[in-house]
Amino acid sequence: MSIRPPSRRNDRTGYLPRGHSFPPRRFKVVLHKTADKDLMFVARVVMEITRFGTAEAEFRMWEAHHRGRSLVVVTHLERAELFVEQFADRGLSASIEPA
Repeated sequence: MSIRPPSRRNDRTGYLPRGHSFPPRRFKVVLHKTADKDLMFVARVVMEITRFGTAEAEFRMWEAHHRGRSLVVVTHLERAELFVEQFADRGLSASIEPA
């Protein structure tokens, strides 16, 4: 049985028991299509940055190539910003969206 009144049991702004915290906000890292880069270069960069295997990196590369964008990872804000910076350093376009 909850110690909160019935009107506030599902309210996340109320009391939290000791040791509990709100889950962190999550953000999507989206890779965008780049026409001037070789497809295998894109796959290699995805493998280097994310540590995905060959098949997963190639799937992300083909998805970005055919659909114009590909969801790479969902993570917390600081790591998402790091991924976007790393893609930009290698000449690829990526963005962050709320999950």
